[in-house]
Amino acid sequence: MDYTDFTSRQNAFNGFVKYRREVLDSEEKGGFVDAFTELCTKALAGDCVAQDCVAYFFNHGVPNYLDPNYDYYMSWQILAGANGNEFALEKLEFFLNPALNAIVDDDELLATALKHGNITRDNALMVISNLLCEGIVDELKLSPKKLINIKGGAKTFTPQLNRVYVNALNSCLDDVVAYLKS
Repeated sequence: MDYTDFTSRQNAFNGFVKYRREVLDSEEKGGFVDAFTELCTKALAGDCVAQDCVAYFFNHGVPNYLDPNYDYYMSWQILAGANGNEFALEKLEFFLNPALNAIVDDDELLATALKHGNITRDNALMVISNLLCEGIVDELKLSPKKLINIKGGAKTFTPQLNRVYVNALNSCLDDVVAYLKS
């Protein structure tokens, strides 16, 4: 993905607030299911802002409608990041930080990466974060169609559950480094 294809942080944030407000307003009027279904339809179609908003609802849950589910939260958040949502990438920064540090702290690797046409000092963190998310998506074989099948119920954060995502991040790091060296 070329950096010009990214959704800027400001546009992603504004879209996120709009989508979230629409769903929350509908919940107050008893229309949560329809509004959330519409949001999921947009996420399924590849709307990275809708994907981020779906992640939000799985992170927080909605009493009487949707249980918090860490697995779905992380999966949708990573998909949004892989699809170039800068706001989602910003939210994932803490999770991605060990891999980002491994790349950014390597002066030779960073200098080589900056020779890529779409990586500059101003956008390096976003582009590298995006590449890491793309790698995690590939490692875990994530797809919106797979995630739209909502089952399960509440799943809160546990180290074991998070380990799946950490292992995927660690597994894709070598591929991202190889790409940046090419």
